[in-house]
Amino acid sequence: MPPSSSVRAAGQLGPVLKALRQAKGWSQTELGRQVGLSQERISSIERHPERVTLGQLLTLLMALQAQLTVEPRSAAPTAGPW
Repeated sequence: MPPSSSVRAAGQLGPVLKALRQAKGWSQTELGRQVGLSQERISSIERHPERVTLGQLLTLLMALQAQLTVEPRSAAPTAGPW
């Protein structure tokens, strides 16, 4: 399985999902079969993860034996209001 990844932007999510899928040796078709989505939808999620619904993301993560963790970021010395 790929090492743990921090995702801080939607664009980073697609490669992480793809790496998790490939680590299981699954094609997009196989992952789609596992979660009830088409190969085309899996491809779309990997290419445009900003368009995935939360429900679909959680279902994908469950099938990939991964989890979503939400935690505060470490404060940087020059951090702005966020």
